[in-house]
Amino acid sequence: MRNLFALILFVSLLFGCNKPPKACIEIDQPTASVGTTVTFTSCSKKALSFEWFMSGPAGAPENTKGWSDEVITNVFTVPGTYTVTLTAYKKFSFLGESATAEATLTIQ
Repeated sequence: MRNLFALILFVSLLFGCNKPPKACIEIDQPTASVGTTVTFTSCSKKALSFEWFMSGPAGAPENTKGWSDEVITNVFTVPGTYTVTLTAYKKFSFLGESATAEATLTIQ
């Protein structure tokens, strides 16, 4: 009986830890004014590396930037609606399984 319990525990630990990542974005203020610093935080699970991109109005400098930290900040200079995309990777250096989340930010 003890061996059966040990086997079940081993198998559940082996396969239970191998879950894919889940991407999640938290924005400290989903509506902000031009010139205000906005903080974006990954609340992703089972992820070790992160890739952030933003797309917004034509001419916004954020459209050409990318970030790779778990927490990033940005000061927006162009008003409009931005789509923030986070890809969370299971392993370091953008390797392994990945998941993507999107959020919307309005700059007034």
